[in-house]
Amino acid sequence: MSPGEQSLEKADVPLQDVMGWGKNHAAAYRCLVDKGPLEAGEVVVRTSIPRGRIYDVLEDLVEEGAVTYRERNPRRYDAQNPEGLIQERKENFDDKASELIETLGNAYQLNLPDKSDDSAWVLGGRSGTVRKIRELLEEAEDSVRALEPDPRWCETSDHRVYEKLHRENVELKIVIWSARQDTLEEIASFNYPVWEYGDLNKMFYVIDGKHVVFQMGGDTGIVFSDATIANVFAREFEDVFKDAEEFDLNDA
Repeated sequence: MSPGEQSLEKADVPLQDVMGWGKNHAAAYRCLVDKGPLEAGEVVVRTSIPRGRIYDVLEDLVEEGAVTYRERNPRRYDAQNPEGLIQERKENFDDKASELIETLGNAYQLNLPDKSDDSAWVLGGRSGTVRKIRELLEEAEDSVRALEPDPRWCETSDHRVYEKLHRENVELKIVIWSARQDTLEEIASFNYPVWEYGDLNKMFYVIDGKHVVFQMGGDTGIVFSDATIANVFAREFEDVFKDAEEFDLNDA
């Protein structure tokens, strides 16, 4: 085992403490961060997780939003960005979180080129979908188009990200269901534009004309990183946007 692998393996115990996981869940997540997308059997080979437990462990991580998977046979699992995942619990474990972000984050970044062939991933749970949206918004450079029927997940930090993007001349077109008047009025206190639409029954984000986060039925989300697919969603967005009205607090 190389020194780098030994260092990552040491992250298993802090992961259990920080995330509230058992040793199998921590080992599976750390393995996926280190090695990139893997089939369940490949995770078994690289860890001490019993073969009879591996699918339960991986599906638990998917449900929690820590892991995503590609819909194909055989299924391959992929770790969510450890920085965003761990930051959510950082207030309770500052010292351990900083160490984990550095250790696992470096491995994640080194592994990014290996994921270029995979354009569609399933996001486990509402928290996984929101986490991916936040990650992509932080990296947005050109444009953000969004149909958002229920933006109540947005925190002040998210609004600050939108303000930053607006200052940097990133094209923002955020359409919110007009029934969310309280949320629209809250957003109006921040410095970025937002539009309202009366019959919004779907949620998706198109970022930089390449990435799409799409909410399916229930809490399941899918992320696409494909310009052709993004163009399809962008056209659907424009069909809605042309009939949306920019929200003005004075008219509320």
